[in-house]
Formats: sequence, C-alpha cells, structure tokens
Amino acid sequence: MKKSLKFFLLVILSFSFTFTKYNQVVAQSNNIPKELLGVISKIDLAANNRDLKSIEKNISPQFTNQDGLNYDSFTSSLKQLWSKYDDLKYTTKIESWSQDKNQLVAITTTNIQGSYKINDQKMTLNSEIKSEQYFVDNQLVKQKILKEKNEITSGQNPPVVRINLPEKARPGQEFDFDVILQDPVGSDIILGAAIEEKINPSLYLKPSNLELDALSAGGIFKRVKLPLTEEDHWYSVLLIRTDGIRMITQRVNVER
Repeated sequence: MKKSLKFFLLVILSFSFTFTKYNQVVAQSNNIPKELLGVISKIDLAANNRDLKSIEKNISPQFTNQDGLNYDSFTSSLKQLWSKYDDLKYTTKIESWSQDKNQLVAITTTNIQGSYKINDQKMTLNSEIKSEQYFVDNQLVKQKILKEKNEITSGQNPPVVRINLPEKARPGQEFDFDVILQDPVGSDIILGAAIEEKINPSLYLKPSNLELDALSAGGIFKRVKLPLTEEDHWYSVLLIRTDGIRMITQRVNVER
C-alpha cells in the first residue's frame, strides 16, 4: 500500500540564532561581550516582530553556511517560515564564546516550539539545534549547524519511535539508519517512509515527496552509504496511523 505525501523538511535550523532571549542569555553568562549580546538581541527583537528589514541589517551580505545558504536564500527561507508558523517560541542558551581576530564566535543551543494547521489538523513542532555562529562588525557572517533534530507530531496517539543514526560520519562511510517502533503494532495499520537527502538550499524552500508503505512490526531498517563528498545529510522519517502522525528529521554531519 503506497501513498504520496508532502513532507516539509524544516527550515527552522537556519534561524536558531535569531530568537535568543536577551535577558536569559545575560543570566547564563555575564562574561559574554556586550557587542555579541547586542547583535543577538537586535535580531531577536526584529524576528519576534517579523521585521525583515531590521534582520537584514544584522546579517552580512556575504553570509554563508555549510548548507550553501547565502544572504538571499536565507531571507527568502525566513519569509516562508513566517508564512507557515505564527506562534513560534524559542529558548536559546549560549554554551560558549570565543574571539578569533576580528570575529566573535558563539556556540548556541536552541529549543523551538510552534504549531500550524493543515485542513484544521494541528501540527506541533519541537526542534533542537546546536550551532556555531560567527559575527563581524555586529553582523552574522557565517554559521555551522553542529547538531539538529526537528520533530512534528499530530493527533492523540502519534507513533513512538527510536532512531539510530550517528551524529557525525566520514565521506563514503556506511552505517545503519534504523527507525524502531516502540509500541506494539497490533491490529493498527501504520504507514511509514524514510528518506536520506544531501542538504542543499533548494530543500529549505521545497518539500520532498515520500512514498508511504504499510509497515510490519518492528519499523524501518536501512543500510546507507554516504557519497565521497563532504556534505551534510538529512535523514527523515514519516509515520502515520489513524490517530496520529510523527515526522522527524535529523542531521548527520559529514567531514573528514
């Protein structure tokens, strides 16, 4: 049994830095430079007000990240994000910071919650992103996502799963991509699919198609092999039953 469904790979990950609560960050570390706190708080205020012009002032025209996003694709993705979610809430912690010549570097962990509706069905987002942010002259110039998990659930009883994936891998490495159901299937029909994708800017704006199959007991088990290039990958799973939906996307960092 197969069914095609649009699975929205989340564009949240690129914007984790933008919504830091200023007072909360100050409380967590009084040693953070005022310049770093200042630019983060300005972006935070603009983002919560959906003030794109103010955000653009605090992002360098030369902005880059490891997924190939630049200034234009970043701001386009942000506008699409705002059109989808209207109640996003962010909690960000600066784990550490350092200075490299004229750059201020912050390691942050951000938890994000929000919701949207599809045909009057509420979809709830929970996301956690750890990233490395580089600032020069009060502007964000570079970003690297270190760890990421995005999850969307809907309904009273979404399937519960455990995903086995490494956080990091080498180009050309083989590993298991296992989606293990934690609840007995019983007489339920659970539709599921899993997909592996090399991350690129187009995935931030365009959803992917997944072909759903009826699952037997156990889950989905795959052996995957990375290409020889150093490009991060998203591994996504979609599970559907009559009273619940769960969608998960996790990043595997690929580097030598």
